[in-house]
Amino acid sequence: MIGINAGHTKSGAGFGAVGIIKESEHTRKVADALKRYLEASGVQVKECTVDAAESQNAYLSKVVSMANSQELEWFVSIHFNAGGGRGVEVYTYQGRQYEDAVMVCRNIAALGFENRGVKAGTGLYVIRKTKARSMLIEVCFVDTQDANEYLALGEDKIGQAIAAALVPYAAPADPVVPVQPPGQPEKQKFVRVIVPELNVHNAPSWAAKTICGTVRIREVFTVKETLTVGSTPMHRLESGLYITAHPKYVETYEK
Repeated sequence: MIGINAGHTKSGAGFGAVGIIKESEHTRKVADALKRYLEASGVQVKECTVDAAESQNAYLSKVVSMANSQELEWFVSIHFNAGGGRGVEVYTYQGRQYEDAVMVCRNIAALGFENRGVKAGTGLYVIRKTKARSMLIEVCFVDTQDANEYLALGEDKIGQAIAAALVPYAAPADPVVPVQPPGQPEKQKFVRVIVPELNVHNAPSWAAKTICGTVRIREVFTVKETLTVGSTPMHRLESGLYITAHPKYVETYEK
């Protein structure tokens, strides 16, 4: 089951950004399109949208309460960005690169938006407080050319792009209606972590001094090239970091 939150209230406390388009209006349009595609594929959806609240804190509390009232596979909050930038980005707890979240960015970017990637959203209340794995999607910017491009595409294609990223991981084994992304993403090489935790390095070396962090099972990263370090293959990631390419620890694939 996936909880869907159309970000912000319709008016008053908690109202969203305003630019060429109004965020609160279009979060609901995208959320409705997303729900249609998910339900057509056999995915159960729980409504987590709040239209009115006494304060911003009350709004956030209501959203989280709705999300936590049932056992969800994902909590997905739809938003639009503001501040003069361009592109799509997704926030997860500690910036975890869950494949579903990575594919949301990729699918929306394939419609013509810049891919700003999956980022750390630990400071965001709905990410931090929901029990389920959570992603907050910033579809694009309301106050730049992004908004005009979004209007030309329509909310249905955005909902379809998000659903195509989620359905493979949330639908029954045989989705009632498989969802294809509306854009045509270029094929890329990815690496998926298949062990509970794995070291990443800041240089093409297995030396302990080059270890700069860890990644977790189900996280996915874009591979730029594959090297052989000693006798073991190693991937250089898009971020510039390095990770083992040994099939005992990771799965490497194209998509």
